[in-house]
Amino acid sequence: TGIRGAFRSHRFAPRFESMLTQILEQVLNGLLAGAYYLLIALGLSLIFSLGGLVNLAHGAFYALGAYFAVIVAEHLGLGFAGSAIASPIVVAVIGLVIERFLFRRFYREDPALGLLLTFGLAMVAEQSLRWVFGAAPVPFSIPTALRGQVFIGDFIYSKYRLLMLAVAVAAVAGLWVL
Repeated sequence: TGIRGAFRSHRFAPRFESMLTQILEQVLNGLLAGAYYLLIALGLSLIFSLGGLVNLAHGAFYALGAYFAVIVAEHLGLGFAGSAIASPIVVAVIGLVIERFLFRRFYREDPALGLLLTFGLAMVAEQSLRWVFGAAPVPFSIPTALRGQVFIGDFIYSKYRLLMLAVAVAAVAGLWVL
């Protein structure tokens, strides 16, 4: 009955429904990729608005947090929950130390000096991480609670990816409230 019934009676209905499912999946994949960029951009804009310093080492802090999460979860045995709690705290403490001893000196200086400082800091952090962990990617397994898919009719999507979309929405909502 209705539009759906009309399409089902047509000989192309299965292909049409499959195409709609694929389009929805690709839209969600695009939103997820955009959500990753959104989280990074939110951090950059928050730092710039509070300190007036463009932090080119921002990505290095994300990488540091990711590598620390691997250490906490797999080498210290605290799992995903432990790494999700400890990693941001450790990176925040490192960020506070760097802000206190490096960034504060450049808030009222020429912005080019701050750019040079953060660019150099990014290079040092990147090469330090490469020296410690190597150039090959470090595997990190998804926790068992987030493995698997969500089934909505013919539509299938990863639980982990849905959580990442929810985290991005929560981060935007949290900053909106601030």
